Amino acid sequence: MSLHFYLLGIGGIGMSALAGLLKARGFQVSGSEGAPPSPPASQVLKRLGLIPFCGWDPERLEKISPDYVVVGNAIRRDHPEVEAARRQGLPLLSLPETLKRFILPGKLPLVVAGTHGKTTTSALLAFVLERLGQEPTFFLGGLLRDRELNFGSGEGPYAVVEGDEYDSAFFEKTPKFWHYRAFSAILTSLEYDHADIYPDLASLEAAFRTFVELLPEEGLLVFWGDADRLVRLAERSRARRVSYGRSPKNTYRLLERTPFPRGQKVRFCGPQGEGTFDLPLYGEHNALNALAVLALLVELGLSPEEVARALGEFCGVLRRQEILYQGRVTVVDDFAHHPTAVRETLLALKEAFSPRRIFLIFEPRTNTSRRRVFLSAYQEVLSLAEAVVLKPPPGLEKVPEAERLDLTALARGLEARGRRVGFLQNGVSDILALEPSPGDLLVFMSSASFGKIYTDLVKALKERGL
Repeated sequence: MSLHFYLLGIGGIGMSALAGLLKARGFQVSGSEGAPPSPPASQVLKRLGLIPFCGWDPERLEKISPDYVVVGNAIRRDHPEVEAARRQGLPLLSLPETLKRFILPGKLPLVVAGTHGKTTTSALLAFVLERLGQEPTFFLGGLLRDRELNFGSGEGPYAVVEGDEYDSAFFEKTPKFWHYRAFSAILTSLEYDHADIYPDLASLEAAFRTFVELLPEEGLLVFWGDADRLVRLAERSRARRVSYGRSPKNTYRLLERTPFPRGQKVRFCGPQGEGTFDLPLYGEHNALNALAVLALLVELGLSPEEVARALGEFCGVLRRQEILYQGRVTVVDDFAHHPTAVRETLLALKEAFSPRRIFLIFEPRTNTSRRRVFLSAYQEVLSLAEAVVLKPPPGLEKVPEAERLDLTALARGLEARGRRVGFLQNGVSDILALEPSPGDLLVFMSSASFGKIYTDLVKALKERGL
């Protein structure tokens, strides 16, 4: 009889990937969620044939009697199913500890860490390894578009893991990426985030410092060398160090980007000389993400020509620069929520589409986005759009008032910069009130799905001949 894992909070995107990996290894999997899961996790669970238990029921664990209860990091210690598990003496595990103990043994973990670009870079890395016949195992925070899954269980030597710096569980207040004991890593960036658990940048930087110090001497650290903070961090690692970026001091240099309708051509140089690759993603930040993947894989011994070819075939990730509709107007969905990610994504979309105007539908949903720490930064970066529709996030009232993002103040700051501002309260009509016309670009940005509004908007645009 195989082990049975009960995933408490199975509707999270990371938990859905863990469920897939556990099932692929032959384990039994079940789980619960407070409400029916939303996309994209619900899509993964449906593909897996997993129907989560809806609502919390302490008696359920007595009936199921799993071998392990895996606790999502949003679950509190007083949760009724946690208390039931403890009464029964069931072992509690965090998601990263479960990966470490049951998925990663026998693999060489390649961990992608950083404030920005983790999902896209991890997906690129997993996709290229797969294309090159390496049969990787992978755990991602987004769904690959070609299969609409966020995990893969391969027989090859490498395991690609998106390395989150958020804490692991209420009983394990350590960053997730410490657990994975990376053999090699990509470090894309480091800016302040997760204000709910890191009081300042220094505390966040300390978490990353430990991560790079855990890399083994025989491993490899590929880091963005244009950021002094990352250069200093990299110096703390025993692993071999390779940098990438724009500056001539980097081991792998981004020399030139040439946009084309569905992406860009990237020219670079490295120890092997100059080369190029096509990339079906927009923006300099994604050119750098791809260059990091190329640097890691070439340094691990793969052919630079084969890596470059595979990068050009990349399928993309759902909710990362995802084109939902392209008629006389274009509609794009993106996960960006940190001010830097918002800025870089909007600049990339401007470069790609040369729109007449950008209308941005923005939801500050993450624990940090809902706090006032980014108020002035949001006022600046959201003004890259000509009009902004703000969606009040759920749970905003739970943030202490002194720390809470003031959406009215955000709107006033945008209006002072000459931008039109509205609120998403009545559905698609609030977006149509901006009167989109040919040549406009409508961009959704949130860490969560906007649900039915996508299809409602596309239908309305088609009815208007747009």
